[in-house]
Amino acid sequence: MATTKTAKAVKEKNLQITVVDAKGGKVGTKDLSADWFGQTVKGQLLHEVVRYQRAKQRAGTHSTLTRAEMSGGGRKPFKQKGTGSARAGSNTSPLWTGGGAAHGPKPRSYEFSLNKKEKKQALQSALSARQAEGCVIAVDSFATDNIKTKTAVDVLKKLGISPRSKTLVVIAASETATQKSLRNIDGVKIVRPEGINVYDVLDAKQVLFVGKALEAFTA
Repeated sequence: MATTKTAKAVKEKNLQITVVDAKGGKVGTKDLSADWFGQTVKGQLLHEVVRYQRAKQRAGTHSTLTRAEMSGGGRKPFKQKGTGSARAGSNTSPLWTGGGAAHGPKPRSYEFSLNKKEKKQALQSALSARQAEGCVIAVDSFATDNIKTKTAVDVLKKLGISPRSKTLVVIAASETATQKSLRNIDGVKIVRPEGINVYDVLDAKQVLFVGKALEAFTA
C-alpha cells in the first residue's frame, strides 16, 4: 500500500486544482474544499481506519476440528500399563498425529467499531495528504462516446498516468460509458463520490476525479 510522504498537509483557505481535458491540456481550475483537502494529516488515525476496513473484509470462516469433533477416539488405543509408553485415552488427542486441534481458530468476526467522526477525519487526512503530494487530478471529461478500453488507456497516458499504476477514478453515476471503458484496465479502481474511502485513497498512486464527481463529493 502506498504511504504518504508528507507528515502534514498545509491548511489553506483557497485551495485550487488544475482541470485538464482528455488530451491533458489545461482547461481551467477548480476550488478545493479546505475541509477535505487542506487538513492536518493524522497518521495514527489513518492506521486505525485502514485496520478497521481490512478487518471488515475478513471472512472469518476459518475452522478447525477439536478432539470432540474428530472421528474415532471411542476406544482406548492401548492398555494403561505395561507398554512403556505414556498413557493415552483417545487417538483424537491433540498430542497425537492426526488428532484434533487444541485452541484452534473457529468462525468469528474481526470487526471493531469506530465512530463517524474518526472515519470522516481519516478520510480528510487521506485526501489532504494526496493533495499535498500533487496526486489529485481533475479531468473535465474522458470524451468516450464509444465504449472502448483502448480509448480509456490512451486518455490515461495523455494524463501522465500509467494504466498499470494504481489509480482511483471517481466518477458520477451518469458516466456510464467512462465506467465501462475503464473497468477492465489493470490497476484502475472505479468508485462513486459517495464510495470514496481511506484505504482506496492511500492504496492508489493517483486520485482522478472525472466530470462533476468532485463537486458531487464535496457537496
